[in-house]
Formats: sequence, structure tokens, C-alpha cells
Amino acid sequence: MPRANVKDKRKAQLIAATIESIGKRGLQETTITHISKGAGMSRGIINFYFTSKEAMMQETLRTLTEEYTAIWQEGLPADAKGKDALDALIASHFSKKLCQAKRLNVMSAFWGHAATHAAYREILQNSDAQFEAALAQAWKQAGIPEQEAPHVARQAHALIRGLWLAFMLSDGERDTLAAECRAFVATRLGAPVAAQPEKPREPAKGPPIRKAKKPKPKPAEGQMDIEDLFAGLN
Repeated sequence: MPRANVKDKRKAQLIAATIESIGKRGLQETTITHISKGAGMSRGIINFYFTSKEAMMQETLRTLTEEYTAIWQEGLPADAKGKDALDALIASHFSKKLCQAKRLNVMSAFWGHAATHAAYREILQNSDAQFEAALAQAWKQAGIPEQEAPHVARQAHALIRGLWLAFMLSDGERDTLAAECRAFVATRLGAPVAAQPEKPREPAKGPPIRKAKKPKPKPAEGQMDIEDLFAGLN
């Protein structure tokens, strides 16, 4: 195997080990030792590829966002426009590739640090800008005014993120979450929203039925009742 390929493979292994550790321990708790053990490499090899833990974290986030962009772009047919494009973008975001607990857990760790970490914030903003541009273009093609399309795109993006959070907290069904996004699209475009099946109502419950108390057995002749015994001790 050419040396360049070996180098790329080892770097990919280190990034995979970093993702695994963040998913288990969180971003701040992850250490170089955790990563080296997870990748089966020495700390010296890690230092050869990355100058610091921070450099490794930034490269890990870049890898995650590049994979994210590649997945939703691959799921968007070249001839898809308007509502078809919106449906395709929604489908990719609630596929098993993107809507999975492990991946979302790691991304949430970076989102949580982005407010105070300029490097993370820049990487995430660039990734978000690409997706929101694609959303805005699809909304314009679907009939939303050009000046309004970026705002609707941001609303749709925020809805997707919120539903991702719901998936992480309750492990809800991906199809159900995707349907909620499609309902938002239908509402914005003025199309009728498919009615959701109602759950059957439970019959009204009356007051609880109290069971009649069984008569207390009388003590046999010459035998003292246990309550009388304790009463005599007071």
C-alpha cells in the first residue's frame, strides 16, 4: 500500500476513534489517551498527524460536516426542483445516515461549544449556510417570494434540528418526524395537510367500585382478639 494511503487510513482511524470517544464521554472529557487506545495507536503517532488535541477536534468536526453535506447532496436529484427538492432534502435528513443517535450526540457536543469556540462556530456556520442555500433555492422554485425564501429556509432548518433533538431524547420514528417536516412544507405552500389518524378515545370511567369489607371473624371462646391484646398494653 502506498505510504500516502497508509497515512490517510491512519488519520481516518484516529478521527473515527475521536468520534467514538466523544459519543461515550463528551467533548471535554475525551483525552488523547482515550483516542490512542481506541485507535490502537501510540500517542507518538497521534502527534505525527495532529499538533494538539484541539487540532484533532477541529479536523473531526470538519470531517463530520463534510460527510453531512455529501449525504444530503447525494440525496438531492439533479433534476429535483421546488417541492420535490424539499421532499428529497427532508428524506435525507431523516435517513439512518444522518438521523442516528450516535452521530447526533457527537454533533450536539460541538454545537454546545460553538457559542464560545470561534473555530467550531465557523465550521458549523459554513456547513449550515450550504444547506440553507439549497433550501432557499427549493423554496423559491416552489413559489415562495425570493426575499422571503431565506427566512423560510431558516425556519425549516430549525425545525429539522428540533426534531433531531426529539429523536435523541425519545428515539422517535424517523418517518413520523419526516412527516412533520412535510406538513410544515405543505402549510407554507398552502397545500392541504394530510390528516393524522386520531387515537381511539378510551371510554369514560365511572367512580371506582369499592369492594365490601369482609366481616371480621370473631375469636373463639376463651381466645383474646389481637387488637384487644394490644389495646390492653396502652
